[in-house]
Amino acid sequence: MKTYPLLINLLFMMISWSFGVYFLSVIYTPTIIIPLFNDFIWIRDYQGLLGLTAIFTVLTIPLVAFLYIKRGQMKKKTTWYGMNAVTHLLWIGTLALQVKTVLYNLGICH
Repeated sequence: MKTYPLLINLLFMMISWSFGVYFLSVIYTPTIIIPLFNDFIWIRDYQGLLGLTAIFTVLTIPLVAFLYIKRGQMKKKTTWYGMNAVTHLLWIGTLALQVKTVLYNLGICH
């Protein structure tokens, strides 16, 4: 199997960490408001911007390592590309939530 989907996963991970660290330097408040569908969560700034990124990093790194080791032994391409597609969607969702949270806290989405 091709290894570029694994590299895309790592790229999404690095982008998410860099967004979180950069936005922490832009927003100077001790609490972050995370907007939900009909409610809000008040949370510490590090947890609000890097919490979901840290959780998905802990879950993605072992998966990427497993997929890299087993890439030659997998018989079905659908399993390989399906697992990579799910992780890509999780990282895109994480990036979208980070941007939404930052825009809301900067007052752009009020």
